[in-house]
Amino acid sequence: MSNYIVVIPSYKRPQLIKTHTLKVLENYKISLKKIFIFVANKTEYKDYYESLDKKYHKNIIIGKRGLKNQRNFISSYFPINSKIVQFDDDIKSINELINYNIKNRKENKLKTLSNLDKFIKDAFKKSEKNNSFLWGVYPVNNAYFMFPKMTTDLRFITGPMFGIINRHSSKLKLTIDEKEDTQRTLQYFTLDKSVIRFNNITIETSYYKNKGGMQEEKKDRKKEALKSAQYLIKKYPTLTKLNLTKKSGFPEVKLLNKFSIS
Repeated sequence: MSNYIVVIPSYKRPQLIKTHTLKVLENYKISLKKIFIFVANKTEYKDYYESLDKKYHKNIIIGKRGLKNQRNFISSYFPINSKIVQFDDDIKSINELINYNIKNRKENKLKTLSNLDKFIKDAFKKSEKNNSFLWGVYPVNNAYFMFPKMTTDLRFITGPMFGIINRHSSKLKLTIDEKEDTQRTLQYFTLDKSVIRFNNITIETSYYKNKGGMQEEKKDRKKEALKSAQYLIKKYPTLTKLNLTKKSGFPEVKLLNKFSIS
């Protein structure tokens, strides 16, 4: 179970990735041999090669431009059954729930996850035991809403940190950039009848805020997000509902029918 791969797709963030995700992985002593950084083209490769410490130079791979294209390329790049953990390039920390109090959730607290390597190995072990091919963590870095339970029903698997047991299937090919993590969640749940989420683990990142990345690809992300949301709701009408009330101002897709699908 130790042969997992850590993948970071990154675009126009050679400085940010150093101070965020790579720094986090280094603090957890994740082996360099496990880490792969996927960039969009030769120009990006040059920027990252010049910016990153030389110990990472062998880890930089030219993939595809655009998030969905890069995610699809990553899956095709690695063999079937590879255990792949993907991280966004702007991860600040990985946290775990402590002091859980179901009667007074205000007492719930977060602390930095103590052992990332152990968590990843356990996550893949539980995935195999449950015949699930996609696992993730709680999508919000807020202890109040979290709970110490692994779930296997239909729950959102957020894009900044997730694991897959790799398959080369046309049914898992992503077709949208915005909401690609929601599409992936629905694809895997429809195919496998389960996705695993560890609701006691979360990540700290800045959704929609950091320069580079998707912000550089799409000038009107809210418009693109709405188009993607409408597409998913049309494709999965019994599993989804449009939510326009998020504080971020971005339209969201609410997942329904958590316990089973027909």
